[in-house]
Amino acid sequence: MKSTVKLAIVSVLCLILFGTCAFFMRNLLFGDIAGTYEQAAPNKSEYQDKWVSYEVIACLGCYAEGTESYAFIPTGHEYYYLIWMADGSIMPLSVSKKADREYLDAMTDATYDYIDGITDEIMMEPRTFIGTLDSQETEVRKYYLDTLREIGVTEADGWVLRYELLDCTKTRTSYILLVGAVMMIPVLGITMTIVTSRKEKKKAQTEQESFLPR
Repeated sequence: MKSTVKLAIVSVLCLILFGTCAFFMRNLLFGDIAGTYEQAAPNKSEYQDKWVSYEVIACLGCYAEGTESYAFIPTGHEYYYLIWMADGSIMPLSVSKKADREYLDAMTDATYDYIDGITDEIMMEPRTFIGTLDSQETEVRKYYLDTLREIGVTEADGWVLRYELLDCTKTRTSYILLVGAVMMIPVLGITMTIVTSRKEKKKAQTEQESFLPR
């Protein structure tokens, strides 16, 4: 009986965890795009855990790579790019999908063709990326500044550098799967509770029948 009670308590706690997780991630699960990067970057607290978009028109290359992880478990790789914005400033953006990387690499080539005078304009269609605002980790931020310095882009030279990262490594589907995985915990817990309860009931009934006169 004690084990059944313990499992029931665990199941209730897991349901509370699921509800809490879904509540705090509600904007990522069900919310629309809250604004553009230009609107969100100066007001990061207002756009925390909300979808933000930006239309990429130029790219100056990849400046860092990292490993994505969840609860210290590696889940994939992320790639950081220097985005040349329409207002002339620079922003950091991260992606993980192969298609996103291929697009940004191609956009980088097209951008430098324009800078080098090979073409009169950037010969690629703009593309909108959707993600969430985040702060760059210390090491990634260092790579960001070092790479910009190497290509001659610094604040001392009049460039405007933006530091808030547009993290496009996760999608609404990935968050739905995450919450779904959390939801499976209480489901399994309740299932175990029912199975254990039936086993204990059957065991108690068997013990009781063993004492009956034959």
